[in-house]
Amino acid sequence: MPENAAGEPDVTGEVRSRLRRLVDERDLVLELLVVTDHRSESAVVYEMPISARLAGQLLEQVAEAAGAAAEAELRPSQPGFSPTAQQWLFTPVAGTALAGTDSTICGRGYRQYGRDTAFGRKNVLVLNVRTAAGADVARMYQGFSPDKALIHRKKILAVWTDDRYTSLEAEPLVIDRGLRLVAVGDQIVMKSAGAFELLFGPLPDLRERAVQTYTATLGKLDIAGGEQLAAACESDINMMHKLVSIERRLEQPGYAEALDMPHVLEFLDKNPHIDVQIDRTGDVPQLVHDPSPQRRWALLKLLDDDFLRSDLTNINYEANSKSEVPG
Repeated sequence: MPENAAGEPDVTGEVRSRLRRLVDERDLVLELLVVTDHRSESAVVYEMPISARLAGQLLEQVAEAAGAAAEAELRPSQPGFSPTAQQWLFTPVAGTALAGTDSTICGRGYRQYGRDTAFGRKNVLVLNVRTAAGADVARMYQGFSPDKALIHRKKILAVWTDDRYTSLEAEPLVIDRGLRLVAVGDQIVMKSAGAFELLFGPLPDLRERAVQTYTATLGKLDIAGGEQLAAACESDINMMHKLVSIERRLEQPGYAEALDMPHVLEFLDKNPHIDVQIDRTGDVPQLVHDPSPQRRWALLKLLDDDFLRSDLTNINYEANSKSEVPG
């Protein structure tokens, strides 16, 4: 791997070089793979037989997406960071939910697809690019469900003819032109973290940061149902993102100090409109986690300070997006 000016491995330069290879190199071969039930232990990788014409069209889409990424500013993925239109993110494959599938594909651990192959509701299409000699170059991933509506204009359509898929203006295989997740070398390159999360769930850093923030905040409060809330925060990707939002607020002066039981109880007593229950039947008061759909977010919203009062109307609001203004 090349080194930067400080003598450290230049991951960005290596990723960009691998992406440009997909644009510039002409002696490339594409395999179309499908991973059935990719989030389960029964996931299986199949190779789809395709025509040379369809393979050529898909290679063009690979080159287009790789070119866009190579020309963009490449940034390491970090929880809570949203890239601009001119930025792409990258993160190591290792430790992600994609690692096992990517290793299977690089090891050619897949079966031949047949017309009797049964799909589940959650599958992934993979555009696997190799050199003519068989060396791995890149894998592009896209969600695929056999019951998706075939209505989007920016699609490549392929149909089964004789013994393979070929490119025609018909159904049933739909391949999205907007490919935004590619594995090159030991890195994943993506237009946004959401592109990965949609297919494979949270990236490792997101869950780790969420757990740390939970421990530093909710973990210090007396909560009836706290174990259930902690489990939800480790499995629900939206709750993880909420905790990362709370983490950023902890950097504000006085924010962390205000999140203790006396302050929280005093705040709730003064603001009875906020829908967080308090159990006062025991020796000490406890906040109550209600797992119902209507209230499961209540404590997270409380810690994220998702409330304000209008000085103009004296009306209380719930605010999911807000910026601090000078006093």
